[in-house]
Amino acid sequence: MYQPYCELRIKAPCYIALTDIKSFSRLVCALERAPIPAFSLTFGGKNVLAVQLDVIDGRPVIYYVESEVGDAQYLAYRESNGVEEVILANSVGNPTFVYAPIIKVDEMPPSLARAARIDKKSGYVAIRLRDLASLAKVAAYKTIYEEAPLPLFLFKEQGKVVLGTHMSMNDNDSFSYFYYVLLNAEPAGSFLRYASQKVEQPSFTSSLAEHGYIYLKVIRLADSHPLVKVYD
Repeated sequence: MYQPYCELRIKAPCYIALTDIKSFSRLVCALERAPIPAFSLTFGGKNVLAVQLDVIDGRPVIYYVESEVGDAQYLAYRESNGVEEVILANSVGNPTFVYAPIIKVDEMPPSLARAARIDKKSGYVAIRLRDLASLAKVAAYKTIYEEAPLPLFLFKEQGKVVLGTHMSMNDNDSFSYFYYVLLNAEPAGSFLRYASQKVEQPSFTSSLAEHGYIYLKVIRLADSHPLVKVYD
């Protein structure tokens, strides 16, 4: 059967599940200058919300969470006094919320509708950092250009608690890197608070209320990262 030429060149994506709708909403809404559109589609026979954040070896890297959106047109998110709220909304009405538009996909190209099987060795080049401060500086570097910081992904790998972020050194780089640290325990907070103008170690928090800090959002994966192989 004839297939469009452009479809033949699309590689199957790497789909990565998040723990819950709060992690997904934090990913697309929190700390963003403009919320990232969320795509409502069917994957694995389930209705999901998905967002593409990277491309590695020509494959889209898509993070998703199972969710029934119904007639909702927006994913509304806010953090207030350390409490996160997520609402599926039909319109943009409350200025205290951040609204990510929901784009409803009717049909995906066959190559995008299935998940790729990717060996960790062909994923990101993993670089272990010495401390949280080093990781915070990697994730926060874009803030000097008034851009949103990079998200930090939290997951477990062979009993280890891993926190890290992916970044390419430049647009022409053929490698994508994942900078990470190993934690002693899984943090309770949803954000990492970092001070570039104070002699203070980064710390986890659930509130964005204190001024004078750079905040980095922590995104929890449902399983280990399929593109990251960590080292002791």
